[in-house]
Amino acid sequence: MDKIKNIIISYWFQELKINPKEKLSVLEQELSSVFDMPFMYNDENINHLISMPRVQVMTKDQKKLFQISLINANLSVNVADLDNDEVVLLINNYAQLFYDVIKNTFDTTIYYLSIKLEIVEDRKNCAKTLASRFFDDNLDYEDFSIKRGFVKDDYYINYILSSSRQFNFNVAKNENSLEQDVFDRTMITSLSCAELKSEFILKVIEINDRYAYNLDSNYQTSKDAVRGMIIEIKHILENKLYEKEK
Repeated sequence: MDKIKNIIISYWFQELKINPKEKLSVLEQELSSVFDMPFMYNDENINHLISMPRVQVMTKDQKKLFQISLINANLSVNVADLDNDEVVLLINNYAQLFYDVIKNTFDTTIYYLSIKLEIVEDRKNCAKTLASRFFDDNLDYEDFSIKRGFVKDDYYINYILSSSRQFNFNVAKNENSLEQDVFDRTMITSLSCAELKSEFILKVIEINDRYAYNLDSNYQTSKDAVRGMIIEIKHILENKLYEKEK
């Protein structure tokens, strides 16, 4: 059974001429209904590392994360406790709210927007199972992934299906260990020393209106475009168009 786990809404806009931290109080006020923690920021110069987040905030339950750099902003939300209709409604509410906040706070031009959904299907022998949906063979696949991309109206639509496995690693930690260090140590740990926690097929749906921007450099995304993408996502989910079998 498919279950949507995460959504990521991304906005790409005209390069800012100020560090977003200069508008920190405005952001905190405008987004107080979403975030219950103080916003964090850095003092990085605006003349380089333009994609580095200057401001970020996460909710106490760690289910929502917002980051903004000089050229884009990303909202990530864990939606594992919501059904498909509730997810679509949440995307609609948040996509439009953050569109207004970004555009009005920074008086900037938003060129295009992307909406991504990450869906999980728990499945044993996930690589072979996924491959069998597309190919007639009896090969014992270790990993399998497939990506399909196409244009519809003003949008790029991408589907990515991948076999995935999650392991529990018994990695030594100390009081100075960082999360990155722990992850890096898993790369030099044999799977014979780890426990298989779960197997699943990861299904990614991504839609954006960069296609319209690529055709016309004067294009700016709009709320109508946002609503159009959300309608398309609802249609994709209802008909499971991201999973075309042979």
